[in-house]
Amino acid sequence: MNRNGLDAEPSPLDLPEQAELAPVYAEFGAAVHDTQVLEFGLVLLMALATRYDDAQFDNDPVTALSTAQAGKTVGELFRAVRKKEHFTSPERKAIHKAIRLRNDLVHRFMVDKVESLFTPDGRDSLLQEIRAIREAVQSADRINASLIDRYLEEYGTSVEELKDYAAELFPRDD
Repeated sequence: MNRNGLDAEPSPLDLPEQAELAPVYAEFGAAVHDTQVLEFGLVLLMALATRYDDAQFDNDPVTALSTAQAGKTVGELFRAVRKKEHFTSPERKAIHKAIRLRNDLVHRFMVDKVESLFTPDGRDSLLQEIRAIREAVQSADRINASLIDRYLEEYGTSVEELKDYAAELFPRDD
């Protein structure tokens, strides 16, 4: 008997139970979150460079940041940050790799890999692949975070001061 209560031969296109899919979807969601952390870290680095080094970016930083770089891709955002901030070749490559993986994850990953959801081995493979993507993205974020930490230390900035500055950049519409 199938899920609809009908007697039928199982079809290779029968979807797995939600409990079987849940780990893949949870890991995928966590990976997307990791990519957002990296993206917003780049926005923060850009804000710090703008504030403390008088970096010049294409758009007014307050406007650009208050819309979370709505018109920029993550790659464009990284190029803007690189105009002011120095990255070693391995750092640059790691961040470029993370951006490429992010774009694949967000735009194509589940569509390209949908058939893997139908078998236990396929789901295990997806989990391994997503975890590898997460590690690469987290590694790139650690590079970015180290540069942010340098700004905090070098310019005597506190997290509270950053919150105040962010409040100016992102005014609430209350």
